[in-house]
Amino acid sequence: MITYASPTSPKDGVDTPTTTGSKIVAGQTYVNNGFWDTYRTVWPAYSLFAQDDAADLVNGFVQQYKDGGWISRWSSPGYANLMVGTSSDVAFADAYLKGIKGLDIQAAYDAALKNAAVVPPSQNVGRKGLDLSTFNGYTANTTGEGFSWSMDGYINDFGIANLSKALYDAAKKSDPRKQEYLDNYEYFLNRARNYVTLFDPAIGFFQGKDPDGVWGNSPSTFDPRDWGHDYTETNAWNMAFSAPQDGAGLAALYGGRDGLAKKLDEFFSTPEDALHTGGYGGTIHEMLEARDVRMGQYGHSNQPSHHITYMYDFAGQPWKTQALVREVLSRLYLGSEIGQGYPSDEDNGEMSAWYLFSMLGFYPLQVGSPTYAIGSPLFTKATVRLAGGKTLVISAPGNSSKNVYVKSVRINGKDWTSTALPHSLIAEGGKIEFEMTDQPTKWGTGRNDAPPSITTPGEDPMTWRDSTSDDGAVVSAGGVDVTALTDNDSKTQVTLTGATPTITVALQQGRPVGMYTLTSGATGAAPSAWVLEGSNDGTTWSTVDRRTGESWAWASYTRSFSVASPKAYTQYRLVLTQAAGTDGVTLSEIELLGTLKGVEPGTHPSDKRVAETMPSPTPSASIDRNYG
Repeated sequence: MITYASPTSPKDGVDTPTTTGSKIVAGQTYVNNGFWDTYRTVWPAYSLFAQDDAADLVNGFVQQYKDGGWISRWSSPGYANLMVGTSSDVAFADAYLKGIKGLDIQAAYDAALKNAAVVPPSQNVGRKGLDLSTFNGYTANTTGEGFSWSMDGYINDFGIANLSKALYDAAKKSDPRKQEYLDNYEYFLNRARNYVTLFDPAIGFFQGKDPDGVWGNSPSTFDPRDWGHDYTETNAWNMAFSAPQDGAGLAALYGGRDGLAKKLDEFFSTPEDALHTGGYGGTIHEMLEARDVRMGQYGHSNQPSHHITYMYDFAGQPWKTQALVREVLSRLYLGSEIGQGYPSDEDNGEMSAWYLFSMLGFYPLQVGSPTYAIGSPLFTKATVRLAGGKTLVISAPGNSSKNVYVKSVRINGKDWTSTALPHSLIAEGGKIEFEMTDQPTKWGTGRNDAPPSITTPGEDPMTWRDSTSDDGAVVSAGGVDVTALTDNDSKTQVTLTGATPTITVALQQGRPVGMYTLTSGATGAAPSAWVLEGSNDGTTWSTVDRRTGESWAWASYTRSFSVASPKAYTQYRLVLTQAAGTDGVTLSEIELLGTLKGVEPGTHPSDKRVAETMPSPTPSASIDRNYG
């Protein structure tokens, strides 16, 4: 029997020079992986190139959740307060969605839910700032590198949403979690669109805010070339395209496809000089490497930039993706001595995996979705031997250092015009044929040829507003002070007693509620049955949603509940229908969520601007803690 000394379980004893005090656990675990570094390319590479081993790798890290209650965001080998994002969430969702068999998917799913919806007990696990960010829609800049926490959070939420939908589709009608999967799909998909809350139209860039919604910089103090502050190991330029889960929505922020292309053009033509040290107060190696790339602001040596060359596929100008990818492949992976060949840190295989995908002609632009973005292959022919003896052949007979542009594509003998390549078409083997040329072409430029997005192309991305936070909203519960339930802070809580405790929300105007959330308290019993009702006169009440037999896996856990048929009401009330008893029922937050456009200047309730004399953000925490 295989056993290991668990780095994530509580200690059983004291370490000595000859014996471990760690708990000895039966089974197999994997350690030493920084998911911030690897989720973009390494884990997708396992799901295609190492299908036989991918399940063992995923399950080996899920074992950390079974042992210690969390998956490390940076395993070294146990829990460590390093980097941002709980990116095992999207990495493991990606593996399941790409058909990897043998995953302990229920444990992986629960671990991801816990990361995304439960306030962690320490900074070594989970998402920082979650007690506020769950309700604000962003991680405030009072949390170190809060902006980057936000943007990675949206990508991870995208993966959780798609995994939830897949589990819902696979669940039997009798599965007690089937409705939960559907609720979570709708909830986390909308959370994945909350990147719009951090787009500042006054400057045309994304930036962080404080807990009250005040932007981190005014237009006169903002410089997108500055590194650090709220951006992890990068600057506002390299974070200007960090919503690959919703390329159409991102394009809408920049004024449409042409606007996105123009922003990308400016990005690749604005030189990086490694002089804008910003919050770091000094030069870090990533700045020098980005300067030496000589592709504008593009810092290929660092993970936040890896997807940017492929974003032209969303802009309807895929020929620019093709040219730029080939430039990276031909110029940045050379070196001059044996052992060279990487443009920077080879973090657990991140640089190699980028090269592998890109030289084959496609790339996992949207991790957490079973699809790839098409680029430009490097060779005239490449053969990939997949699991089970299957073979994938990529053919580009006219390829050369000049013929970098795609004229046409055929997949398994059929003409293909989309720049999106579904995983299902190549996972079992097959053939991709590229016709190459030396001039840009119109291939893949159609409005429906872009990779998939959350937002429908041509429409504005939509985010939610919480009606309990509207001006003039009144929340009451029979004389009990319930302000803690709508303060957007899950550290505060309220205990309600009585036979059927009732929370009433009165609004200035009627609003439909498409979804609501309840957050359990850090202590006390969570509700198990309730009915949400709506009224326009305070006398006649209609059932909006009813739940019974609900259980809460964790304390300080935000759960989502969808409304089947939303209608506008001026009053809502939550009636807790189980007997509360003398100990009562405890909640820390309630939200009543409805759709709100989030792209027009000043439309989001959290957007605020202070005087031009405001100070710059607090410098980033010591860079010694960043190992990406």
